[in-house]
Amino acid sequence: MNKKLIFTIALSLSLSIIFAKPASLKGKVINNTKYTKIELQDLQYNVIESQNIGKDGSFVFNEKFNEFNFYLLVFEKGIFVVFFPEPGENTEMTIDINNLANPVILNSVHSQLYYEYSKKIETVKDISQKTDIVKSMVDKYPSSPTCIFFLGLLEPNKFGDYHEKLSSGLKKYESNEIVKDFITQTENMKKLKIGEQAPEIELENPDGTTIKLSSTKGNYVLIDFWASWCRPCRTENPNNVKLYKKYHDKGFEIYAVSLDKDRDSWLKAIESDSLTWIHVSDLQFWQSKGAKIYNVSGIPHTVLLDKEGKILDVGLRGQALKAKLEELFGE
Repeated sequence: MNKKLIFTIALSLSLSIIFAKPASLKGKVINNTKYTKIELQDLQYNVIESQNIGKDGSFVFNEKFNEFNFYLLVFEKGIFVVFFPEPGENTEMTIDINNLANPVILNSVHSQLYYEYSKKIETVKDISQKTDIVKSMVDKYPSSPTCIFFLGLLEPNKFGDYHEKLSSGLKKYESNEIVKDFITQTENMKKLKIGEQAPEIELENPDGTTIKLSSTKGNYVLIDFWASWCRPCRTENPNNVKLYKKYHDKGFEIYAVSLDKDRDSWLKAIESDSLTWIHVSDLQFWQSKGAKIYNVSGIPHTVLLDKEGKILDVGLRGQALKAKLEELFGE
């Protein structure tokens, strides 16, 4: 193949991407006696567009989908179907109000995959079978963003290769924030394995002073991701207070990263629960820089570090944390 032909093909592919027609969406709602409108929302429940449902059940959205994204078609809170358009697709959807788990979808590859594999997973009860289904999905469709919604069934410590395979396949969708976050989380996984040096966190304490996680080296350190609004976190605090009093003078430190968004609530919880260790936060809720670095998807979440700042264990709390500290300090 000569260079001129190669250039021509490459140029054609580039132009087809640049000038790809936007996706469109129309459809019909059946068995509907309640709803008069249907909303297009993003995954943060922001309304993009609202349309009336015709007397015959038909609807048409004006939105032109110029790039891939994740959407919900919402009738009311909790009553919705998903829509994941790819540019160039002219999607038609028939939605049965009495059977939302089985919409009939034409010309929306990623949306169809979502429902195809949702059904497959729902038909089996054994977790290993569910795991096998997700693995087969990633093997078959390593470039579909839809796979992200099923990766929760593949524990990263056991199936990290599948996370990495999907992450590599999704590079072309990296402009999408959800995909970008997934790729970042997958890259972070490599840094969060037992024995690895703990990634740095630099956040401000209540006085506005920046405290680096690395400043705690020389101690066994518990990174505690928590928030004032997290009931399980608040329930766990008395246990941590007891352990801190017992082991702090022997070389135990707690570096608490709050996922609060209200400063007063954060400070009030620290005082109310008598938490005398290191506290930091950027008050960014789930967008906390520290939480993102450590792939925190739920709290309470803990990471225990050794004296050199390497990851010793993850997820310890309650009796498990008490036993581990007894082992480390010999009592």
